[in-house]
Amino acid sequence: MAVDYISEVLSFAYAPDWWALKNEDRKSKLSGLLSKLKSWGASCNAAKAELYHSLRWDSDIIFWLMCQDPEEIMEAKLMIGESLSEYAVAKSGFLSVYSSSKEKAGPEGRDYFVAYPMSKKSDWYLLGKEESKRIIADHVKIAVESSHNEGITSYTTKSFGIADCEFVVIYEIPNIFEWVAVTEELRSAEARKWITNEAPILAGIRMDV
Repeated sequence: MAVDYISEVLSFAYAPDWWALKNEDRKSKLSGLLSKLKSWGASCNAAKAELYHSLRWDSDIIFWLMCQDPEEIMEAKLMIGESLSEYAVAKSGFLSVYSSSKEKAGPEGRDYFVAYPMSKKSDWYLLGKEESKRIIADHVKIAVESSHNEGITSYTTKSFGIADCEFVVIYEIPNIFEWVAVTEELRSAEARKWITNEAPILAGIRMDV
C-alpha cells in the first residue's frame, strides 16, 4: 500500500547580520537549528528532516521536509522562520507530493543533495500511454545502467495544481562528481525533447555542525 507524503524544499541566503556573528556563535545557532529540525522529524515521524549547506552562490542553507501531514510541514516552516528571522532571507522553495510503497521514503540520506523543478511540454500529455511509458523506461535505463550510478537515490515528486512547476526531482547522492557524469549521460535521452524547465537547481552538502 502506497504512503503519501508532502514535501517541501526551502533555501535561504544569510543576511549581513549573520556574518557579523562570531564563528562560534554561528556554529551554535546552526547546531540548535539542526537539533530542532531533528526533534520535529521525530515528533511527526517525518520521512525527511534534512539540513544542507548550499553549494551554489545564490543561497547558503537548504531544508528538506517530508511527512504525511501538511500541518506538520507548517509547524516546521514556522520553527525555521523564527530561528532564521534575523539572519536569513528566503530564496526559493518547492512544494510537491510523493507516494512511496515503503513505510518511509528512501534510505538514510547521502552526503549530497540536489533538487530542481521540472515541467514538460503540453504535447507530452497527449502521447499515448504506451509511447510515454517507453520513453520514460529508456530514460531510466540510461541512468540505472550508467557506470557512474552507484548509491544515487531519486525521488520524482509531483506539483500539479499546487506549485508553479509540474514535478520536483530530488536526489540524494554519495559522490557529486559521479552525479555530474550521470546527468551528462542522461542528456542523450529522448525524454529531453519534452522538458521545458529545470531551474532553479538547488545543490547542497549535508550539514554536520
